[in-house]
Amino acid sequence: MCARIAIALIAALTGSCEALAAQRIYCVADDANLKMSLESGFSAEKQGALEHFRGVLTLKDSKVPGLVETMRLTSSMLKQHWMDGSELRLQVYTESQSGPFATLELTVDTAVTPDDKSRFQGGYTVKVQTGTDASGNLQTALSRDGRVVCELK
Repeated sequence: MCARIAIALIAALTGSCEALAAQRIYCVADDANLKMSLESGFSAEKQGALEHFRGVLTLKDSKVPGLVETMRLTSSMLKQHWMDGSELRLQVYTESQSGPFATLELTVDTAVTPDDKSRFQGGYTVKVQTGTDASGNLQTALSRDGRVVCELK
């Protein structure tokens, strides 16, 4: 009897934790602002610890001096991440390596879709800041937002 209850409990919990056991999560956005593809790997054994992160981001309408319009994103740029069975959130931050100083911050905020637990939908925000004003605050040169879709693979 106890074995049957344990098996039923494991089966029930497994269905609600599909995202936690995911090997890869792939996100994509392609609109008037940008073209982006991201891939993240989270470990099921290490309580959702990040194993890798990479991506490519192309800003389509960028007129920011010194900003590279197509950027390769790496694990070192991923500053925060959150993944559970119902939400996926990522925050990427990087600074220019040469030329005029600029920062890029990308935030992805998604929730699982009700009809497909392996699909997440939500939004992104990308912000580029350059230089500083008289009080030393960074100036926003570009700020865009749009829709993003992520899938468990």
